[in-house]
Amino acid sequence: MNLNRQQLRTRHHELIKEMRRIGPWIEGTVVSTERICGTSSCGCHGNEPKHPAMFITGTNLGKTVCLYVPRKLESQVREWAKNYKLLKGLIRALSEVQKQIVRLRD
Repeated sequence: MNLNRQQLRTRHHELIKEMRRIGPWIEGTVVSTERICGTSSCGCHGNEPKHPAMFITGTNLGKTVCLYVPRKLESQVREWAKNYKLLKGLIRALSEVQKQIVRLRD
């Protein structure tokens, strides 16, 4: 799509407005798993089901890291991770608009 400078600037401002509407975000991927608790007498140490657990995973200095998410924050963190994905898409779109502005060269 070939847009003129004014159309590109308008699109730029629209994308910025969309970015401002995004609530809190967190970088990473939500991972749900099961784990054994710290209570040695709990059935999860034997044949009973393990406890559900949620983590946010990502990388730090090239290594995968996991951050445990307390149960009371799980729904919030899922929303934050969703917001991060939306933000990444908007950043890509904004970057493309700005590349098109550079390509105009005037």
